Amino acid sequence: MNAGLSSRVAFRLANWPHFLLAAHLLMLHALAFGGWRIPAVRLLWVVALGLFLIWQPFVAGEKRVNLRLGGTLFGVVLGSTVLLGPWLLLIWCGALAAAIGGRVLWTERRGERTGYLLAFGYLIGVAVLGVVPEISPVVAMDPTLRGLLARFMPLFLPLLLLFPAHAPLRKSGEAFDLFYGLLVFLVMAVFLLGALAYMLVSGAGYVDALFRTSMTVALALLVVAWAWNPRAGFSGIGSAVSRYLLSVGMPLDQWLVRLSEESERHADPVRFLEALMHHLRDMPWVMGVSWQSGQSAGQSGEQTVHVHTCLADELALSVHFRQAPSPAMRWHVEWLLRLAMEFYLVKRQTHQLQRMGYVQAIYETGARVTHDVKNLLQSLQVLCYAANQPGDPAEVAALLGRQLPQIADRLKATLEKLQSPTIENTEPVAADFWWRTLKDRYSHVPIVWVGEGAAEISLPGALYDSVAENLLQNALAKRQRQPGLAIKVTFEGDCLMVVDDGAAISSELASALLKEPVRSEDGLGVGLYHAARQADGVGYALTLAENRPGCVAFSLAACR
Repeated sequence: MNAGLSSRVAFRLANWPHFLLAAHLLMLHALAFGGWRIPAVRLLWVVALGLFLIWQPFVAGEKRVNLRLGGTLFGVVLGSTVLLGPWLLLIWCGALAAAIGGRVLWTERRGERTGYLLAFGYLIGVAVLGVVPEISPVVAMDPTLRGLLARFMPLFLPLLLLFPAHAPLRKSGEAFDLFYGLLVFLVMAVFLLGALAYMLVSGAGYVDALFRTSMTVALALLVVAWAWNPRAGFSGIGSAVSRYLLSVGMPLDQWLVRLSEESERHADPVRFLEALMHHLRDMPWVMGVSWQSGQSAGQSGEQTVHVHTCLADELALSVHFRQAPSPAMRWHVEWLLRLAMEFYLVKRQTHQLQRMGYVQAIYETGARVTHDVKNLLQSLQVLCYAANQPGDPAEVAALLGRQLPQIADRLKATLEKLQSPTIENTEPVAADFWWRTLKDRYSHVPIVWVGEGAAEISLPGALYDSVAENLLQNALAKRQRQPGLAIKVTFEGDCLMVVDDGAAISSELASALLKEPVRSEDGLGVGLYHAARQADGVGYALTLAENRPGCVAFSLAACR
């Protein structure tokens, strides 16, 4: 029953943190103003430590005290009670001021923050006016003034109850900023030691030394606060300190420079990753590194049990430490490894895109060559059909004599494309020569030829041959589906136009034609797509000039 009652009392007290703090400060006040000399009053130190254990923000309040920890606490309380004196009280006041200062920054509520600031000011008053005069008789104060302070200062403690704190915010050990707590402790130490040093050097009184030292420290803190986050000109020492603490010996800009240098030096992503990990191995806090990406893996240095691993897809980067790293160190290493992984993944994707581009170039070249071979096969089939028709053998021989050399030349050019897919033949030919050759090539086919080529105009012969072959073969295939189809080829200047009077191309097919490969039973669209890209590459344009029933016209001309 007593255990249950004590648990309920402790729970109620834990929900009143400012009441605990006020009671603790009251007992410190009694001990600081001469009470530590009286054995009966010295016992208040035990109660003060108990109240602090309930209030403290370092360990969660739900943690159970085992026998070993209880024995340690009992030894600390007993020893500190026996050795209690002004120096111990002064050190305790500094530690408590650091704890309160570290709590203020984590407090979002204005009233709660005001309460902590009030407690902090009261604690400074106890240390300066109560504890320090007890250390040495040199620090002299007016006994009347000190007596008034000893009697009336506790009247300010009930003001803490007007600014209630919320217990759930203090039960986590994370609700304390160690860096700012140490900063508060150091500032308080500088203030007290500065006041004592000013007394000894100038011979001034203690109160005068406190006033002058407080003004000096306040001015110094004001300058530091302005320099920490200024509003004119530069970023301030706050950003520099934060940058240094986050860099842990290797600033981010240097790491980014190394990433950029190694990225330019190594095109292979695996070699790039190996170079980066070797650079990371040179850090003083790293014992070894290891990495694995797909089938490739490697390591450098010693492999320890203290390791941090960063994973992404099939990539794993590990850093081995000399000793167990802190959470801040792990976060920093994670940051560096993530940057390296992003660079590596981008380089690997670039490598894959280059390989895909090469495969796509091979595919497009193969498709274009296949289409050219199909056109040559169709020309050979037409020649074979003409040779089997009854007629004058001399005319058939003349036809074969004219067509076979041209087909051989075209087949040779097609094989050259296959051997050198990136080199496009742009050798110019005279327009009149090309026009006569085209008409002679299709002289056995009923086609209407309009226009004459000009000798002074030069054309890319390979382009015009490819486009003319595709357009005429598609028109002849359309004639087989639509008997009686009339085909007209017009050539004026450098403009070649192939027109038929058949049905119009569907709007869906016309929108995709010349822009992408389209499916068709007789291959319509694939050859025209490659021909359009070939024309675009040398400054010409292949377009569907007109598309209506009775007039479907394709045009090839130089871009103007």
